[in-house]
Amino acid sequence: MLQFRYTCERHRQMFVAVVKRAGCSDPAEMDDIRRRLLAWLSARYPRMVLDHFHEGTCLGCELEARFGDSSEIDRAIRAVEEMASAKADQT
Repeated sequence: MLQFRYTCERHRQMFVAVVKRAGCSDPAEMDDIRRRLLAWLSARYPRMVLDHFHEGTCLGCELEARFGDSSEIDRAIRAVEEMASAKADQT
């Protein structure tokens, strides 16, 4: 089951759309990709991810606020697409 903790509805929908576009529709696989994306973001921005959990904020909104545009969200989306494609190729 796909589970988000603090993610706003807009970023939930964005994540699901990106993963589906990359060929993954299974909720369990989507959740695995979500966890791997969180690990990817944690490696790049450990302080921001820790603050996100501590404050209960949407990480997608935090990325947009920090960078002022969607460039980092775009990089994260590309990472999600690669993860989803690799997952789809395994099945």
